[in-house]
Amino acid sequence: MKTILLSLAFITLFTACQQKRQQDQEETAVDPNAITCENIGPVKLSYTYADLETQIGRKNLEHDTLTVDGKSVQVTRVFPNDTKEIKVYWAESQPPYATITKLVISNSFGPYQTAEGLHVGSTLEDLRKLNNFMPVSMTNFYNSLDGFATITGFNGGDLELNYPCLGGRLDIVKQRGVDVRMLDEIQNNETLLSSHKLFNSLDVAVVELSIQ
Repeated sequence: MKTILLSLAFITLFTACQQKRQQDQEETAVDPNAITCENIGPVKLSYTYADLETQIGRKNLEHDTLTVDGKSVQVTRVFPNDTKEIKVYWAESQPPYATITKLVISNSFGPYQTAEGLHVGSTLEDLRKLNNFMPVSMTNFYNSLDGFATITGFNGGDLELNYPCLGGRLDIVKQRGVDVRMLDEIQNNETLLSSHKLFNSLDVAVVELSIQ
């Protein structure tokens, strides 16, 4: 009888440990701050404005109108003026807003990142490493009105394979002795590759990430 009781106790303890381990693994697997092709943090591309009110709460939403390529776009800021802010771009020009075209984050202190650790504030070198050292294509800083570069492609690298939805903007944070002749050479180029020798003299960082 004693042996049977000990066996039952062992089985009960073993089962409880297995259940706890499974629960911990499930909780670890769901990252509330993840960037995926379905969501950034708590906001999903599939949400409507009504979903945002239900899932996030009306008090955490602020509506805005932005000008994009000369057109007015309706935008909802989730957690406005906070490090967790997410901009939600709508296809509709007036309510009810039902179709998200893009989610954007731009705070380097924000919690959001991909499973590999890509986040706002990552360097261009980080991007190259995460892209399996394939070059990153971007618009040209030097003929841009605002001085930023928009990521245009990942040229078949890991980021393109794992995150075909991913976009972003880059900024030069430090410039070291760039040859003027090189600047003249690339001034009229519409796009640049991160493999260009120009980037040996530039420190570049991600200032915006988006999914769409």
